Amino acid sequence: MEPFRKITIAKQVLLFEIDRRCSFSDCQERNFIGLTKSEALAYKGFECHACKRWNEDSLTEKDAPDWWDEIQSTQAKP
Repeated sequence: MEPFRKITIAKQVLLFEIDRRCSFSDCQERNFIGLTKSEALAYKGFECHACKRWNEDSLTEKDAPDWWDEIQSTQAKP
C-alpha cells in the first residue's frame, strides 16, 4: 500500500467585484470583474469578455473603500 499523500490547494479569497462597461463605442458590454487582494493591488484594466479588447482602467475609492489606503500606497511605489 502506498503512503498517504497530502494535496494542498492554495486558495485566494475574493475581496470584491467591480462592474465596468467596455469603453469601445461598438461594444459597451457590461463586465463584472472579481478581484483578490493581490489582483486589486496590481489592477490596471480588464479584457472585455464580449469583444476581447483591453480596457485601461483603475480602481477608485468607491470600488474598494476598505482597501483604498493600501492600494494607493502600493501603486505609488516605483
